[in-house]
Amino acid sequence: RDIIGLAETGSGKTGAFALPILQALLEKPQRLFALVLTPTRELAFQISEQFEALGSSIGVKSGEY
Repeated sequence: RDIIGLAETGSGKTGAFALPILQALLEKPQRLFALVLTPTRELAFQISEQFEALGSSIGVKSGEY
């Protein structure tokens, strides 16, 4: 199902999709797990930072390519 989310900055949009990904990764650890596509490099950087912050306790690393 497709979802469109509109909300103010800082309202938790990234967490809304990052937390289920991190939960699934915790249940089934893998080296490569998810691909998140973004329209801009800046947004990719921001999302990468959030994934690393939210997943720091399980050793998540992310990068922008």
